Amino acid sequence: MRYRVRSPRGEELVVPSLADLVALYESGFLGDEDLVRAESSAVWTRCGEMSALHGVRERRRDPRRVGLLLVALVALAAGLGLLLAR
Repeated sequence: MRYRVRSPRGEELVVPSLADLVALYESGFLGDEDLVRAESSAVWTRCGEMSALHGVRERRRDPRRVGLLLVALVALAAGLGLLLAR
């Protein structure tokens, strides 16, 4: 199924599939305020409110959070190791 996307400035784009739509949203090419609708639908929905796109950007951020948490745990373990070594 193809999707139509309309920017706040009124520019329109045809996206060939949901996978392509997700990739454009994940990369930041499409913003939350852009409107999207399936070609078979007459109803426009904001990208930020579209259920198929919900959580896409958060999933992309997770590896960074996990990495930061891992670094913090290593630093904590090193600090505890130094305290116990004395």
